[in-house]
Amino acid sequence: MNRVQMIKGLMLFALALTAAQTSWAAPPPCKGSSKGDPGCEEPVEPPAESAAAVDSVTVDWFNQALVVRGSGFSGSTEFLLGGNPTPLATANLTDSLVDLPFDATLAAEVATQGNYNLWVDGAIVLSVYIEAAILDPAATGCPCEADWATGLGSLWNPPVKDTDCYEIEGPGSNDPADISGTVLSVAGDPTAYPQYPIGASFYPGQPNDSYCALVQVNGDASTSELVNFPINELQQADCATALKANVCGTVTPLP
Repeated sequence: MNRVQMIKGLMLFALALTAAQTSWAAPPPCKGSSKGDPGCEEPVEPPAESAAAVDSVTVDWFNQALVVRGSGFSGSTEFLLGGNPTPLATANLTDSLVDLPFDATLAAEVATQGNYNLWVDGAIVLSVYIEAAILDPAATGCPCEADWATGLGSLWNPPVKDTDCYEIEGPGSNDPADISGTVLSVAGDPTAYPQYPIGASFYPGQPNDSYCALVQVNGDASTSELVNFPINELQQADCATALKANVCGTVTPLP
């Protein structure tokens, strides 16, 4: 190998070594917070810890709200219940107390009695036992009407209505009256069976006593419940209207 060839070989080796060092070089140090800087990543801020703390939750059936007591509440505090991702509406907010009024969002989550997790600002803070389904106070229409018609068949909205119905006024001056009656399978014969007690009632603050229903009573005194739905105050009025139109021959107010 002559001298020229040796020099060329050393130069090629030096170029190859430089290229290898360049391809494996570490990225330049981050010199700022901008993600445009080579080798830098956008800084990730940890989630802020909520200032809200919950001490207790009361189900206020009479005023139709979940009453949350604690501290650190503000207009930005977010409340969720169970698995529903929709934030709950708030009312009467103070630093230490807030109402979560019954509405369509709560009704969609609480369809039956049970324990439900209360979330505050993204974290579970308490499990709340709710003894009955929550209803949207704004919901209307009698939920029993279609099943009443199915359960009674030809006895629903007959050409001649001969069922004696009775109304009992509610405790409040504006409360809709309870209404009930017994539909006979044979008109005018109270000894014939089956018979069908039917009715609707609403009691403020008592969800387990607020419902519309239809029961079948057999000749051996056995019974079966054909229809039962919880109702709110507006639905109670609609159920009464449905019964008067399709079942009741007479309606008698009771003291």
